[in-house]
Amino acid sequence: MANNADKQDPPSLDDFGDRLKAVRGEESGAETSSGSGGAAMGRALRVTADLLAGLFIGVLLGLLFDRLLGTTPWLLLIGIALGFAAGVLNVFRTFNNSETPSDDG
Repeated sequence: MANNADKQDPPSLDDFGDRLKAVRGEESGAETSSGSGGAAMGRALRVTADLLAGLFIGVLLGLLFDRLLGTTPWLLLIGIALGFAAGVLNVFRTFNNSETPSDDG
């Protein structure tokens, strides 16, 4: 016969429930961190769109005024610089607005 003193009692159901809650809590924490990744991706796309839109509008206006006034390439260069500056300003505004908490009340 086997000696019963060598056998250990199985863990109680309460211990099992506590361990299960701990594991599920860790998984839900991982889900929230991946959810914030979507917000970061959205912010990155917004920054990219702001920079490219400012640059694109600056180039278009520079080309238009260059053709109208015959000052090629000077107004194009000025348009590129102003478009880039406008894009950077939009990015700055985006980050300033995202850092301040909004009052929904």
